[in-house]
Amino acid sequence: MYVVERTATTATTTTTTTAAAAAAATTATTAAAAAAATTAAVVGKIDHMANLQRPSTSCQMHRPSLTDEGNQVKNNNGKTLLSRSYTFDTIRSIKEQSPTKSMRASTSAADQQPSSPSQQQQQQGQRLGRSLLSNENWRQETMGDVRLNAKVIEQSDQNILFGKGIDPLPHVREMLAELSNTEAFLYARQCRVVVAKLRLCWTDVNEEIKSLLKHKEYTEAAIDHIRKDLIINKESVDMRKKPKRESEPDGVDDILAAEKYHLNSIKRILELTCKNVADQMQKLDDVRQRVSKIGKERSLVTELICQCLTSASRAFELTRAEKLETAQSRRPPMTAPPRPTSALGCRLVRSTNSSARLGLSNSNLHTATGKPESTLLDENGLPLVGHLLAFTPDVIQVFQDAAKLIEESREIKKQTINQIKEAFNDAKAYSLTINQSVAQKLADIITLAQHLTISLGENMLAQNRAQRWYDLTMSAQRANAGPLSSSYLKIAERLDRPLIRTFQQHPGNQMPEAQMNSKATRNLQQSADISNKQMKTLKIVGQRLQGNLIDKEIALDIDSHLLRRRRERSNHKWGVTKYVHV
Repeated sequence: MYVVERTATTATTTTTTTAAAAAAATTATTAAAAAAATTAAVVGKIDHMANLQRPSTSCQMHRPSLTDEGNQVKNNNGKTLLSRSYTFDTIRSIKEQSPTKSMRASTSAADQQPSSPSQQQQQQGQRLGRSLLSNENWRQETMGDVRLNAKVIEQSDQNILFGKGIDPLPHVREMLAELSNTEAFLYARQCRVVVAKLRLCWTDVNEEIKSLLKHKEYTEAAIDHIRKDLIINKESVDMRKKPKRESEPDGVDDILAAEKYHLNSIKRILELTCKNVADQMQKLDDVRQRVSKIGKERSLVTELICQCLTSASRAFELTRAEKLETAQSRRPPMTAPPRPTSALGCRLVRSTNSSARLGLSNSNLHTATGKPESTLLDENGLPLVGHLLAFTPDVIQVFQDAAKLIEESREIKKQTINQIKEAFNDAKAYSLTINQSVAQKLADIITLAQHLTISLGENMLAQNRAQRWYDLTMSAQRANAGPLSSSYLKIAERLDRPLIRTFQQHPGNQMPEAQMNSKATRNLQQSADISNKQMKTLKIVGQRLQGNLIDKEIALDIDSHLLRRRRERSNHKWGVTKYVHV
């Protein structure tokens, strides 16, 4: 309608003056050329934009046509669908009619070649009148604007259709906020599971440190007992200061030296064990600090959720057990060895799929939020590890280090207990050996002392018998020698007694009594001297026996006191004033 009205107005104005129209046509020709160039450039860009491939949709624009002619199209249901653009329909009809018009013009020109001058003037007048009423440049400019408008409308409609398919929804902000909150909440719950596992790991490491501390105390107590045994050994060596006759080294001294050597070796072994326990405690303390640091870092995103770590860890273990059972039931029997895993069942992700490492897709996000423990595990029940996941490589590394150190600590504790038992058994065996040796030495001393006592008694009896014999011999010698004075009443008959004197009156009647008495007296004196020597010898031997017996009694007292002292201190329930320097 806008084109018809504009054409009618132009026709009215052009009939007023023909000269003005001619001048306007000349001016409009120049302006129309520039406008046509600009319009062609814009139309070219729009055609290029219109040629872009867009997704086909089921939508169809229902816009009324600019005319009421037969441009309506009926669909299969009988409903009338108006064409999308009057301009396109008009242009299409013009293009369809233009070949027929050109053919008709050519045939008419061929038929009417011989024409008269009057007819040519008439045709020129009609053509001049038509050019004055409707300028061709002006018409082309207007139709260019119409075509441009149609192209823009078509592009706008296609953009609307394209936007209905791919443009964000009106409530995209709320959806994105909900998805972000769900993703954040899921990650927080996953981190809560990791924090729970880290807390359990920290507890295990802490309990292992406390257990090692107890074993260190046990080792130090064992070392203290060994040091006390060394003190007892040194006191035993110092206490065995015997008399010169008993100072010769014996088997007890050798056993005491062997005990000292073995106790020193046991002490060095226990000190090395104590040092190993202390070093292991230091390593565990470093791991405990690492676990605490990583736990604090992982717990930064769990401040806004429930901190029920026990149930989270229990749910994670249950989910893991279920997945392991499912994987074992699904997996066929294999002869190859199982895939190596870490200490806590975590393994690194070797897949290059970023969606598995960086997060969850929107399709399974709502299903995963109900059970976040399952999102931490793969199909085999092993935790997924990644730098941007809940289980980071640092977490897995600290788990592995903690598990390795705990295993080493258990081995160290076993070795420590075994070494402490062996040290106690060896020290006790050495102590019992020393005590038995000292007791055997005491028995030997007592036996020898008893023999010495018996020998000393026999010596005294021999001395008494010798003394008595000496006394008898001297009495006989004195009696045989005769009286020393006349006052001696107990005298034998004299050699010049009357009977002998009468017998000697005849020659040759000499009696050897005097010579024999003298000889007997000398023999008795010699016997007395020999008896005296024997008595002196017996006395000397008796003195030696007495001294030996005294030394044996002293040694018996020393060893008895030593044995009693060792037995009193064998329980190690006594304080130490000064340790033995080794």
